Amino acid sequence: MDRMLRLTSGVVLLIVLLVGIMPSDVHWFWKAFLAFMSINQIQSAFTNWCPVVTLYRKLGIKECTC
Repeated sequence: MDRMLRLTSGVVLLIVLLVGIMPSDVHWFWKAFLAFMSINQIQSAFTNWCPVVTLYRKLGIKECTC
């Protein structure tokens, strides 16, 4: 379930970037940032590794044991 949610959010972000933001007059930095975030979500769905999760673990934030 967790990996499918990551994949879905990454694909949706990528679609928003390609359809809604690329043709607009948004600064290139925000376009690149959104592209990075969507690609990171998609790779996270396949590798089960996300840099932010690693950062949160180092900061001592505990994972949900639901």
